[in-house]
Amino acid sequence: MPDISGFHQLIVFTHIVGVFLFLLAHGVSAGVLLRLRAERDPVAVRTLLDLSARSFGVMGLGFLLWFFGGVLAGFSGNYWTSEGHRWIWASLAVAIAVTGLMTPLAAMHLNRVREAVGIDPKTREVKPDMVVDAAALDAAIMSGRPLLVAAIGLGGVVALAWLMMFKPF
Repeated sequence: MPDISGFHQLIVFTHIVGVFLFLLAHGVSAGVLLRLRAERDPVAVRTLLDLSARSFGVMGLGFLLWFFGGVLAGFSGNYWTSEGHRWIWASLAVAIAVTGLMTPLAAMHLNRVREAVGIDPKTREVKPDMVVDAAALDAAIMSGRPLLVAAIGLGGVVALAWLMMFKPF
C-alpha cells in the first residue's frame, strides 16, 4: 500500500485553511448582525448589509475548502470506515446541524432588514426611490436573534474543535 501520509497532511492543511477563511469571513457577518441592533440610520444599515454580502465569496470558498477538505481527510485518513472513529460522523452531523440552524436564522433576519431599507434580498439592488419607514426598520432589526445565532455558531465551533482534537469515540 502506498504511503499517503504526506497527501493526508496536505488535505488536513487545506481543511484547516478553509476553516480559518470561513471563520474570518463569517465573523464579518456575525459582527454585522450584532452591530445592527444599535443602528437605525438607513445609510449605515445599507453599508453594514453590503459589508456582510461582500464577505460571502470568501465565506463560500472557506466553506468549500473546510467541508470538502474534511470529507477528503476522512477518506485519506481512513476515518469513515475504521473502528473507533465515530467522532468524524459526529463532526459531520454537528456541521450540518449548525449550518442548518444558523443559515435560515441569519438570512431571514438580514433579508427583512434589507427589505426595510429598500434592498432587494435576491438581487441586492437598492430601490432608489424608496422612503425608509423608521418603525418598519426598527421592527425588522429587532426581529432577529443575533446572540442566539452567535451562540449556535460558537457552540458548533467548540464542539467541532473538541471532536477533531480529542477524537472521543
